[in-house]
Amino acid sequence: MEDRIIICKKDGVTISAKFTDRRCNRLSFYRDETTLRVGDIYIGRIESLVPSMNACFVNIGFTDNVYVPFEKMNSPYIEPAHRDGKIHVGDKLLVMIERLPSKNKPASAVMDISLVGNKLVLLQGRKGLSFSKKITDSERREALKSLFAEKKCDDFGLMLRTNAPFSSDEELLTEYSLLTDTFRSITERFRYGKEGTRLYQGLPEYLCFLRDEYLPELSELVTDDPDIFSQVQAYCKQFLPNVSDKVRFYADKRISLYHVYDMKRIIEEATARKVWLKSGASLVFDKTEAMTVIDVNSDKASEAKGAKGLLHQINLEAAEEIMHQLMLRNLSGIIIVDFINTKGSDDEKELLKLLQELSRRDYRRTVAVDITELGLVELTREKREVPISERIRQLSFIP
Repeated sequence: MEDRIIICKKDGVTISAKFTDRRCNRLSFYRDETTLRVGDIYIGRIESLVPSMNACFVNIGFTDNVYVPFEKMNSPYIEPAHRDGKIHVGDKLLVMIERLPSKNKPASAVMDISLVGNKLVLLQGRKGLSFSKKITDSERREALKSLFAEKKCDDFGLMLRTNAPFSSDEELLTEYSLLTDTFRSITERFRYGKEGTRLYQGLPEYLCFLRDEYLPELSELVTDDPDIFSQVQAYCKQFLPNVSDKVRFYADKRISLYHVYDMKRIIEEATARKVWLKSGASLVFDKTEAMTVIDVNSDKASEAKGAKGLLHQINLEAAEEIMHQLMLRNLSGIIIVDFINTKGSDDEKELLKLLQELSRRDYRRTVAVDITELGLVELTREKREVPISERIRQLSFIP
């Protein structure tokens, strides 16, 4: 397989897209107009405690306060320390933005700071070494344990990300030093800093897109924006030295990168309610408050649906496309799929096995749970960002 990442702009919106064997399987949209970013770390002051919500509201220097749940303050940096061991209104504290404001909801933050690199994550409030669940090579895990055996720290724990096993020891230790130096700088500056001071700025989404990608198969990263090109080069030089020589600048003024890769068509596919399969069958996507529902229809393949095994083959084809669409659309949470009923236990087992195998390829944690008595397939997918369709609405973006 060959992966390619493109970063382009249209109407003030930065679009990041990953292609595998010429087919787009991941999208991200970003407009650099907001003063807040996910991952920003601020010095705040507690404005109010709301026990009924099990949370507090913190002033970080903006008009609206941020929401901080008590469950996400296991090892907080707070001044002053109180004899009763509790937090009080007026306390100075360190918070990290976890979610930006949306609709009628304020931004939310956590007091357990984490610094995310391409290979490692520093986690305040934890201890020891942990691994991404996608790292299954036991021999490599033991080697990594030995590498970081002497790097234990009481201030934070360390998690190795999916990219870690494919990196050299030198690259891992270099990133570890960068993250630990940054962490110590933040905590030192907190001591004498003032409320509303931003101590650390989160990455723009197009760099988060790159940071979170699985990159061993990357053949090229190309952008037509000079500022983005410079930032990507600087980031790769620091965190992804093996990718630095794959960064390209697209300089053709006659046609934009957006049009070269036909991004309008790709975005329309990622937001369409109906997706056609090669067999003539189709998928229909419906989003509710609680879950995403996907219906598999035989549609144009119905003329031959009496053929032996055809409906099962449609289900297998649909399973491949559904897993692709989950990544492309960034769907998450509970996902229910109504496959065509083939009334065969062996067919159901094969279908579930295929879904479980495909889910392991996802860059987000995805689980094919089971097939219910009604023949509905239950999936869950880790939630980090909003679906592509909602993100486009937030940005008022027209492809």
